[in-house]
Amino acid sequence: MTEPVLDARIAVTNLARWLVWVRETGGSNRGEMVERMQQTVGLLPGTPWCAAFVAACGRGVLGRAWPLPMVGGCVSLRDYAEGRRVLTGLPEFGAVFLQWHESKNRHAHTGFGLQPIAGGWATVEGNTNDTGSREGDGVYLRHRTWGPKDRFIPWWRLWDTAPPQGLTLV
Repeated sequence: MTEPVLDARIAVTNLARWLVWVRETGGSNRGEMVERMQQTVGLLPGTPWCAAFVAACGRGVLGRAWPLPMVGGCVSLRDYAEGRRVLTGLPEFGAVFLQWHESKNRHAHTGFGLQPIAGGWATVEGNTNDTGSREGDGVYLRHRTWGPKDRFIPWWRLWDTAPPQGLTLV
């Protein structure tokens, strides 16, 4: 892995971790910071925002070099990654995770994988809570264990070999 790719992964996850202060205010899936994230992908206030959190972190650090589409849904992220042949069953540092929910019969929650810990992974994710709900009240650091249908998007593999020329991490 090239140093610029690792730097990009570190920068994106650092921004995601910095946002753990964000909490919903004024109702479910509402609040100034939540709504700014929703706006980055064209979601209306009051709609689930875990994928918007991922997009806002990626675009916030990498600008137009963020290689994933600016979408507000887990299924859209999965379909894009699958079409580009980067969807995998193996977690990695900085990868976007897609968590399978049996009740929805689809991937219905997302965030970033940080590192393996105690039989699972440390993650940072939006629209969750202390108990790991997919409809929570903020950005949290979590401990997740992965199931057989969970998937991961190593988004940096969408770049040919390295970040685009002239990429400056802010």
